[in-house]
Amino acid sequence: MEPPTSTAPKKLKIRAYDCALSARKMREKLDKLVATAPVFNESWATGDLYMSARIGGMQQYGDILVQHVSQRPRNELTIEYRAGDEALVEAIAQGLAKDLTPKEPRLVPGKKRPVGLAFFFEMIQASPLRRQVLIADAVIEEAHEVAFDDYREIRSKLEFLSMVPRLSVLQRSLDERVQKDYQEATRVHAKPRYCLFQGKKIALRHRVKVISDLRDEHLGLHFAKISDNQILVGWVQPLASWDVGWGNSKGR
Repeated sequence: MEPPTSTAPKKLKIRAYDCALSARKMREKLDKLVATAPVFNESWATGDLYMSARIGGMQQYGDILVQHVSQRPRNELTIEYRAGDEALVEAIAQGLAKDLTPKEPRLVPGKKRPVGLAFFFEMIQASPLRRQVLIADAVIEEAHEVAFDDYREIRSKLEFLSMVPRLSVLQRSLDERVQKDYQEATRVHAKPRYCLFQGKKIALRHRVKVISDLRDEHLGLHFAKISDNQILVGWVQPLASWDVGWGNSKGR
């Protein structure tokens, strides 16, 4: 019998704690730890707000996102990270140990998946949909801090995008709503985002909006057609943060 394989190093993981520290005090301790602990010699902490810090590093498998939520009776601290960076996260847990009480992370109702957009996109990466819709790692890294939780609407939009390469021959017979969505998805934007994928710089010349049915929130997906039957989603962000060039296109 072969021994069980270890968790893939890029697998997303999460830790949750009750936290006795204020956001400011937590951030002060975290910054000091990252600046002085040998395990963080090639890492750095960024973020202008006390309640959220992103730890990056040339030797890391991905960013480590530390988020503090002030609430009663105890504050909450969550750490989202890649499995290969477990040693760094354990150093954080040990450095703040006297102020942290481990607890179970919140899960999506009815699912075994932790709450959060990053975990949703990781699930898509491993789903059958990946045969038509590829999700770049950059999407997951950016999604850590995007507060959009209408996963049903995102999946519906991704499933539509999976059909776009085949809809061109049916365009004239599509109903008005589907034609509108098709035109949005095939519009070519003159100032695209770029992402790295399999060592290549890919121009994400297409964009679509996802409109939440749960609250007044919009999400933007930037993507590229990389083959006759595959697209690559390479960037995600709240629509409100897009620059004025959002509508700048040059037709199909």
